[in-house]
Amino acid sequence: MSPDSKDSITPTPRERELMMLIARGMQNKNIAYELRISENTVRAHIGNIMRKYRLQNRTQIAIIYALKTAPLSLRRDRTRSGAAPASVKPAQALAQTPRVTTAPE
Repeated sequence: MSPDSKDSITPTPRERELMMLIARGMQNKNIAYELRISENTVRAHIGNIMRKYRLQNRTQIAIIYALKTAPLSLRRDRTRSGAAPASVKPAQALAQTPRVTTAPE
């Protein structure tokens, strides 16, 4: 599978939602609570995502999600090599990140 072929794969809406929660660093039990599904279903979705993208761990899922959802100004310009990305303001990005609730203990 070539590197560009991962760009052509489209996750389902539920997979995209799960990828976002993984990218936020949530554990399976918290993802299950948030999505109102069982932990077994969360594990099944993670397995499907890993097979679909040929990934080996959750960190790679988070990276794929970040690459697919990054604003165009932050993505690497594929038409011109060596183009520098637009300036990034981390404080602004952090201020826009919503808080995530966790499952009760």
